[in-house]
Amino acid sequence: MSSATLAAGAAAPRRGRKPSIARERRWALWTSYIALAIFAIGFLIPPYFELVTSLKTSQEIGSGKDPWFTQHLFFGNYTSIIHNPQFQIFFYNSVKLTIVVVCVTMVISVLAAYALARMRFFGSQMFATGVFLTYLVPESLLFIPLFKELANLHLINNTWALAFVWPTLSVPFCTWILIGYFGSIPK
Repeated sequence: MSSATLAAGAAAPRRGRKPSIARERRWALWTSYIALAIFAIGFLIPPYFELVTSLKTSQEIGSGKDPWFTQHLFFGNYTSIIHNPQFQIFFYNSVKLTIVVVCVTMVISVLAAYALARMRFFGSQMFATGVFLTYLVPESLLFIPLFKELANLHLINNTWALAFVWPTLSVPFCTWILIGYFGSIPK
């Protein structure tokens, strides 16, 4: 290179500072923090509003004044619901059915997923794909066939009907998730 070329290059005006990678990362980090804070506030507003409303009297809720804060904490709503015998029955039924459905779903899903992920047999891949496709079936398409089956079993208006319906909807999903889990464990 000649000295004229170097002099011409040195005399060229700077167009602006080139941003550094650290500065760009810092800007991206702050932008992501601000976006996460906005999303967190957006997701926390409804539970906060529910909590504040549950601690108000009926008159305070109906007045419409200051929906974000309560004037006096009122725990009467909680005591009335806990001492309500109907609520106790509903809560007991929910706990009972949840335990049954989780146990049934886990037993079926763990056994099926382990077999599909670890044991190679004729049609295992096709069966695993079938489990995934079963998961993709919309639940609304199963309402009429499930209703007919429950009517044949005389389980209409029975809480145990849910113990048959919920695993029907949850077993394919849990099996598909557990296939991936068992497949990731080294042999």
